[in-house]
Amino acid sequence: MKQFLPKRENYIIFILIFNSQYMSKRIGVAVVGLGSIGKTHVKALKDLEKETEFVKLVAVVDQIKSIAEKIGSEYGTPYYTTIDEVLRNSEVDVISIATPSYLHAPQAILAIEYGKHVIVEKPMATTLAGAREMVSRAERNEVKLGVIFQERYAPDIRRLKNDILKELGRIYLIESELKWYRDMKGYYKRDEIARSWRGMWNTEGGGVMTNQGIHTIDLMIWLNGEVEEVSGFVDNLTHDGIEVEDTAVAIMRYKNGALGTISQTVSMKPTTYQYRKIRVNGSNGFVEITDGSLSTVAIEGKIEESKSSVEYKKETIAQPGNLHKELLRDFLRALSEDNDFPINGKEGMKSLEVIKAVYLSSVNRQVVKLPLDVRIVV
Repeated sequence: MKQFLPKRENYIIFILIFNSQYMSKRIGVAVVGLGSIGKTHVKALKDLEKETEFVKLVAVVDQIKSIAEKIGSEYGTPYYTTIDEVLRNSEVDVISIATPSYLHAPQAILAIEYGKHVIVEKPMATTLAGAREMVSRAERNEVKLGVIFQERYAPDIRRLKNDILKELGRIYLIESELKWYRDMKGYYKRDEIARSWRGMWNTEGGGVMTNQGIHTIDLMIWLNGEVEEVSGFVDNLTHDGIEVEDTAVAIMRYKNGALGTISQTVSMKPTTYQYRKIRVNGSNGFVEITDGSLSTVAIEGKIEESKSSVEYKKETIAQPGNLHKELLRDFLRALSEDNDFPINGKEGMKSLEVIKAVYLSSVNRQVVKLPLDVRIVV
């Protein structure tokens, strides 16, 4: 006669099996938008699928069928041509958004309403109102919202944040420069898609500050805290045919009293001398980061190191995918362990708010205090 376990033991075994299956389930991710950054997402996620036990790339999406089909075939992944289709896929837990900037907020909100978690490229939205709505919807639907600021994962920047910063004493000034080049034909008007959104306020949300310089501003906030007020000027000085700024300068005061300076342009010539730099000045010394690497560490009586020369960049559009991979790893691990992800929606709004304040200051010719009223600032 077949022996049966008591009902209570059956129940316990069922729970253990259920929990084991649940814990071993990989988080299904779909990438929406397969331009250069979207392809970086896809490759990073496929690498993570091989390296971890909690990630799976389950779909790719692009409105151009030939692109979606090509990437899907290359990575052995189902492809779609609309976000609506992929959101109905029950295997999709996370939507990774790498579409043009003006689509970030509406696509994120749609995904959130479907109960999906969202990780979105910078800027998280083209307006503060859109960003705020993303945050509130994520909270209401109890899903995670992350923003991609992969520069925080550069090893030397982490070394500065975690180890060196405390040796500088009182931080009193942070200076930043971004001197890059973007040309009309090869960037703003490169193809039909680029022409449809780049260089316009309604679709890009801004120029050098919103698109290229936002990473630098995010790092300035991450290193020294929130900003209290800003004053600045923006202008389009060398790019006929676009609406947004190609050059910006600003001064900001942190809540802790320190000052910050911002100088950004995409008009750098010769184009072989492009660079990005942050210099943190403290009462005990200073640290300089050039293109994500420590170029000078000079702390009185403790540390002194300096590179002999700065390596300028000839090309600054393509970015290495390893930082994206580490950020995505952390976001998906936070999901699998039900932990908070540090670069959440509220964190992602901070740099966007500073940029909008600079725009407002430039228009009104006055110092602008934060926080901004999202109802009146686009």
